[in-house]
Amino acid sequence: MKHKILFILPRLAGLTLLIGLASLVLFLLFKLLLLGIGISVIVLIAGKIISKARQKWAEGNGLEWSGNPYFKELQHNSSLQPITHHKRQGTPAIIPIH
Repeated sequence: MKHKILFILPRLAGLTLLIGLASLVLFLLFKLLLLGIGISVIVLIAGKIISKARQKWAEGNGLEWSGNPYFKELQHNSSLQPITHHKRQGTPAIIPIH
């Protein structure tokens, strides 16, 4: 009986160590996932707050707020103004989807 215990104990200790290391790795990955989700939520909320502040600042200074900052200055007649609709029927056109 003593020989069976001496045979099983080192294997049991090794198995316990492997299970402990595996659980440590899994919990570490879970914590990193939670940290990434938390940082993403914080960045999302900060972006919303900054966007609202920019919109209020633009409206307070008499500027027209548009969601796309690249076409903000193209409200006048310009050859660079993007096509958002097609007036003539029958001819095919490529219309960008925003």
